[in-house]
Amino acid sequence: MMGTSASAKGGGKDQPMVPPWADDQPGAALPKGPEKRFQSFRTAFGKHLRTGEERYLRRALGHYARTTTGGNSVAARRFGNFYAASGELYSVLSSLAGTGSDAAERGLAKESLTGQALDVVCQRLADALAPTNADADPIREAINEAMAEVLDENELFDPQRLDETTIHRIIAEFLSQAIFQDITREAGNSWNNASDPARAARAEQDLLELIRVIVDDKLGSHFNGRSGLSASAVKQFTRRVVIEVWQDWEGYGD
Repeated sequence: MMGTSASAKGGGKDQPMVPPWADDQPGAALPKGPEKRFQSFRTAFGKHLRTGEERYLRRALGHYARTTTGGNSVAARRFGNFYAASGELYSVLSSLAGTGSDAAERGLAKESLTGQALDVVCQRLADALAPTNADADPIREAINEAMAEVLDENELFDPQRLDETTIHRIIAEFLSQAIFQDITREAGNSWNNASDPARAARAEQDLLELIRVIVDDKLGSHFNGRSGLSASAVKQFTRRVVIEVWQDWEGYGD
């Protein structure tokens, strides 16, 4: 299920710092984006695509965090729909691991999902959790990728496999996919620096693995063995994780 199509990659100089449909603080003022805010990020990412050297990827992430997305306080506003979806996904999966009553209220009856192919379950989850705005398809993709990464996509869905550790891993992968999608989209025409599709795919994998490591570390400190969390609590600390990730990346210099 993994893969980000070239057609999904874009980004342009006239984009707002935070897309209005994504902003989780819609009433707050946004700073004006700096001139050429994509340039340094895309230049460094293009060098990573050409050479495969990690130092250029880290440099790109530093520029992405500091300039392209405006620093951690602004960047955290970009993922409002993903925070909400992460909380709801946690609640639904936790319900399915138990009696299933809360999931059933969302039209996700435990008995109707048990024994289904994983892609069918992902579609049902996405139908229930994706918003009706421009983040719908990215959230659908993130759900698909997270479930396929953590569960065996070749096995039929078994809610009994959804212990707390597994659910935590799914949420971490979901958030990693959200960040990954944003970066690959904002990389824009720097993808043209890849000499062939294999090099581009390798760069995607390098980027995703780097994101996974830091998200797992930050998110793990918030979960910290906790269970039975509310959707609101998960929503709040996934937002906090984005801030913490950006704070680390802001320190990635030239």
